[in-house]
Amino acid sequence: MLQKFALAFKTKTIEFFAEEDEEEYAAAGEGGVLVGQRVVVLKPDPQNPSPVGGEGENGSASGEEAAAAAALATASSFQAAYLHLQAAHTPFLPEAAAAADALAVSHLRRLSELKRLASGAPVEGSLTAHLEDQVRENQALLRSFDAVVNRLQAALDAKDAAAASLRWEHAALADGNARLAGRLDRALAPQPGAGGGDALGAMLSASVFDSVLRDALRVAHRFTRALAELLRCAGWDLADAAAAAYPGIAYSKQGHCRYALLSRVCLSMFDGFDSYQFGGTSDAADPEGIELAIRRNESLQQFIEHSDADPMELMSSSPDCQFAQFCDRKYKQLIHPGLESSLFGNSDCGALPVMATVGPLYEMFITMASSIWTLHRLAWAYDPAVGIFQVSRGTEYSSVYMESIVRPKAFSASKEVGKTVRPKVGFTVVPGFRLGGTVIQCRVYLES
Repeated sequence: MLQKFALAFKTKTIEFFAEEDEEEYAAAGEGGVLVGQRVVVLKPDPQNPSPVGGEGENGSASGEEAAAAAALATASSFQAAYLHLQAAHTPFLPEAAAAADALAVSHLRRLSELKRLASGAPVEGSLTAHLEDQVRENQALLRSFDAVVNRLQAALDAKDAAAASLRWEHAALADGNARLAGRLDRALAPQPGAGGGDALGAMLSASVFDSVLRDALRVAHRFTRALAELLRCAGWDLADAAAAAYPGIAYSKQGHCRYALLSRVCLSMFDGFDSYQFGGTSDAADPEGIELAIRRNESLQQFIEHSDADPMELMSSSPDCQFAQFCDRKYKQLIHPGLESSLFGNSDCGALPVMATVGPLYEMFITMASSIWTLHRLAWAYDPAVGIFQVSRGTEYSSVYMESIVRPKAFSASKEVGKTVRPKVGFTVVPGFRLGGTVIQCRVYLES
């Protein structure tokens, strides 16, 4: 545009030079020259001709650019189709997988055609093909983004479903906790006509003690099973060990010898239960010198605090506390040097970390000791304190004070001349307890 404007300006430029102001214009001569004037006519510069062969080179470069753009666009489209093919397999959608597969194959064929064209004649219609390839590339990118969005949306839906499930479980747990809290409040509420003068007595009942006792016995059973398995691995014969603990006992079944091991564990752990210094130091306070109300409140407070504590953490943080001393005493009483040397290869009895080499067994021992220690603290919160008893071998079976550890059908009463002979006690497995006028039966093994 600027070049054309300069050309028009140059063709119409005329310079006038007047000799005198008074001279008149003269007529033009035959040559067309005005008298008294000098006319300068400027011709435009010729335009630079295009270089030879420039058009062919531009066409060739444009063709190569179009082919490269088409190849890149087709590759992007193939990538998007492959993403759709992957998405159709998780979860598997046959129709979507077939469509994505066909689209990916078409893009591969397109790449093959572009390779053939690039090795042959120049591509015609380069501008149109370039724009079409750009459109296809943008569409491929959109399809890729769509596949990514669908995958993220599926992950988000899964997270939402998991969150909804957790919210439902939380609501169910909260409802269960509310029901348990209501039951506990009703259980701890004083009975009508009780007078309300002894709130602590209203909170404590035989059912509360029996519930804690059952929890302690479950832990003792687990520890005994683990110890029996460890003894078998160490080459011990449980039948010989049972015969050594209770000689002359006729077991109704071969596997009943495990009750002898359970008896040794329970009786060792409950030994000294009727003493206020259960596992404590020798200079601990004498219960006779402590006021009854103070002793009951302190025992109940210790029961509540220890129930909420982690026994393993308590052992590591307070190795000199009464509970740690109790664990040390019971370990020495339960695991004698010969047994410890056989199990752990160390005869230094009393070192609890030695038992830690077996891992879970040490943790189960501490858990068992903690449950029995908690039961002891609860027992001394009653008035009078809970008593403990066991029966000796040969005592006639009484359903009032005893409960058979095995099913009654395993035993049959024998008769002598019209007289029924009751079965005899072989050994006590779990001691019994007295709570005022209530008796919690001891569990015994009866001889065949």
